[in-house]
Order: sequence, then C-alpha cells, then structure tokens
Amino acid sequence: MRYSISVLAFALVLSACGSTNNRAPAFRGGAGGDAAYGRGLQALDAGNIEAAHGYFVCAAEFGGGYEVAWYHAGATALTLAALGGDDADALRGSGEAYLTTSGEAGWGASQAALAEHYHAQGNSAEAVYWAMLYTNNVREISLGLTRMDSDVLTAIQDSATEEEFTAAQLRASRFTPTRIPVGRPSEECREATVGNRERTREERPRNIRPQRTEAPGQRRRDPNQPY
Repeated sequence: MRYSISVLAFALVLSACGSTNNRAPAFRGGAGGDAAYGRGLQALDAGNIEAAHGYFVCAAEFGGGYEVAWYHAGATALTLAALGGDDADALRGSGEAYLTTSGEAGWGASQAALAEHYHAQGNSAEAVYWAMLYTNNVREISLGLTRMDSDVLTAIQDSATEEEFTAAQLRASRFTPTRIPVGRPSEECREATVGNRERTREERPRNIRPQRTEAPGQRRRDPNQPY
C-alpha cells in the first residue's frame, strides 16, 4: 500500500475507542449563526433537507468558527443534488465548494466527505488527495475520530495511478489550513438568525445552545458527529 500505514492504522485504532452517541445538540435559543445552525439541526433531524440546507448556508455566512455549518451546507447540497432535477448540477457544484472551503480550513469531516464524493464521481486524483489530508489530519487522529471505512480508503488508494498518487502526495505535503473569513449574512438569512426570545423564566436554566465550532484541535467532540 502506498499510504502511510502507520498513520492510517493509528487513526483506525483510535476510532474504536470513541463514543457511539450520535445525537446532535438540540436548539433552544441563541441568535446569529448559532440560531441558524440550530434550526438547521432541527430541520435535518426532521428530514427536511432543503430547509436544513438553507439554514446551514445562513450559519456558514458567519465565516470562521462555523466550519461545521459549512460542512453541513455542503453535505445537504450534495444530498439534494442526488435527487436530480434542474438544479442538480448547481447544487453539486455548491456542495463541493462548501466542503472544499471547510476542508481547506482543516475540517476533517469535510475532507472525508470530499474523498468519498470524488471517489463516487470517478475522480481518483481528487479522491486520493482528500483522503490523504483526512488520514493525516492531526485533530482527527488525536481525538480518535474516523469518518471513513478502511475498505473505502483502500478502494480510493487503488483507484489512483502512480502519477496521481505522487501528485497528491506533493500537493498534500504543501497543505496549510486556510481560515474561513468572517462573512456578511444576507438579508435572506435575517429570520433564520433571530433568536428564540419566547422562553419562560423557568425554561431558561435548562436551555442548551449549540456550541460554536472552534479552530481545529481546540475542543473535544463526539467522534460520530462532524465537529
């Protein structure tokens, strides 16, 4: 195998020690990007992918610190694209762009999603590049996180030619995380970013705001969630 066996094996071994809790934090209030992100989680949990995508796009507009929203915006866009329709190509391009931005910021979930997406598309050069970034993501390794099965990683590796693999190695060796700049939320996001101010006094102590994401490596999170 042409991958670094020691790094890949280490990541897979650590993943076995992680928690299996797959619940995302519930939305109870907040404002701004937190509100939009929380509403996105609610819509996703309810199976409303289109609404969830819109909310995550709004949260992503708040820029750095919301890499997980960028991941969800990309993942939901690809899910919608897979359903077909006139907007499928635009959604696919948008999904790739959201995942690429967060992947270039060092977000492991996005790197893994891009590797699997490009593998499914038959783009072995991109698939092996993102797989390399993911398997060598220090934050993912240190927290024992895993997003991809070993057989998928092997399939991605085997699909690449020697030239593609060598080029991906060189490209990955030059990788430096690029922080997502703070954006300016659009007018369309105004309603999504307004917090819930109708809570009673008795309810407030029990409220749990969805955590804003930190720079990679700053906070331990559920290994089965894209945090």
